[in-house]
Amino acid sequence: MRGVLYALLLCSVAVAQDRDPGPGPDFSRAARERGSFYLNGLGYQYLQGTNYTVVASAAPIMNGKYFGVKLHIINNGKRSVNVVPESVMVDDSVGTKPLELLAAADIADRLRRQPAWSRVASIAAGNDPVQGTGSASGFPAMADLLRELSRETGQNGMMMGYADAPEPTLTVRGEPRATAHSSASCDLGCELRNREIGDGKGPQLAKRSARPEQLEQSEFLANTIPPEGEVQGVLFFSTPKLTDRAPVSHTGKKSYQVTVTVPVGEEKFQFVFPPE
Repeated sequence: MRGVLYALLLCSVAVAQDRDPGPGPDFSRAARERGSFYLNGLGYQYLQGTNYTVVASAAPIMNGKYFGVKLHIINNGKRSVNVVPESVMVDDSVGTKPLELLAAADIADRLRRQPAWSRVASIAAGNDPVQGTGSASGFPAMADLLRELSRETGQNGMMMGYADAPEPTLTVRGEPRATAHSSASCDLGCELRNREIGDGKGPQLAKRSARPEQLEQSEFLANTIPPEGEVQGVLFFSTPKLTDRAPVSHTGKKSYQVTVTVPVGEEKFQFVFPPE
């Protein structure tokens, strides 16, 4: 009789355990939403985590001299989180080594030391996006060439009868950004694309030449993201190796392949560029 009571007790405990399975394993990483979108010809990837969302884009910039990584990190949690650029890793899958992180100030100093004749050649080739008063048609005018030469001697162009256009300015880092209008049917990719559009003054990857001030203003710096806040910027790295044997080189043309790892709080976000 006592054995029967013990058996009934064990059965009741087993039934209770079936009804209350407990927390169980965490499958949140496997369930994270991932996607991509395009904006002005540039591909973006996004990954939504438990508390954070990261949007990333990466490509060779400034005529292939450097490799740029544009990051947009959104804090959806209830606590502030710290992000530092040194924690972002970019691994060259072809060269089998991490790319070196470069400071925007160092790149800007190199551009400022660039000889005048080199800047003039860049303008003549149509690589300099800055237009002067005489180049509204998109072609370099003599005033543009003289302006660049005058900078070598410390002049600002006033003696030529014109003045430099004011340097473009970006929104203050950390300032709330205006977002594009979104409809009720806008999905996550649509909403994140609207955030990237913003007010049109946010940091962007400079595919060709850029002013030193633009690089310094667009750099991704260490920041604390408050709840419902966001930060964005560009990180500059050394260039990855190119090969015609990369998995993405279906046409036989040389290509690169890098893996970008972005740690935010207790979560990690990983992207592969270009996407396979």
